[in-house]
Amino acid sequence: MQDKRYEIVIRRAAGSDADVIAMLGFVTFFEAYFEQDDPQDLASYLTENFTAEEIREELDDPNATFYICYADGNAAGYAKHIAGSRADGLTGSDPMELKRIYIVERYWGKGLGVRLLEHCEDEARRLGHDTLWLGVWQENRRGQNFYRKHGFRKVGTITFPYGSTTGINDVLEKLL
Repeated sequence: MQDKRYEIVIRRAAGSDADVIAMLGFVTFFEAYFEQDDPQDLASYLTENFTAEEIREELDDPNATFYICYADGNAAGYAKHIAGSRADGLTGSDPMELKRIYIVERYWGKGLGVRLLEHCEDEARRLGHDTLWLGVWQENRRGQNFYRKHGFRKVGTITFPYGSTTGINDVLEKLL
């Protein structure tokens, strides 16, 4: 079976993209966690965090930047940077947080996640940041392996309130 090659375009999101980002956020978060999360916690998180109104507010934050990844013209993933965000354990003096990076499941393993991550690293460097960091749930083995493969290392932990539970996320850092 031959692997399909996609025309991949990554662009900075604008305010008019709030609906697309909300849809991508809802779908990709569900796909990533529906098998292991409590259904009520997952439903609450999705309906609170991935509305067009909520995304518009996030797009209005001057420290936040969203990027949308397209494959053959289809919205296939997105990422969110936050400047000025820190966590205990970081070694960089001017970090950039990679708050979200998700790809629609049908595109997993096709190289889109790598391209989006590289784009986010390049943008952080271009803006003068010396490190990129993120939090990844300790139970998310797929994510842990992906980030480790791409040069991130664990430097600490943070909590992630999620419905009726609080998850523990590893803080991963990559020096740029």
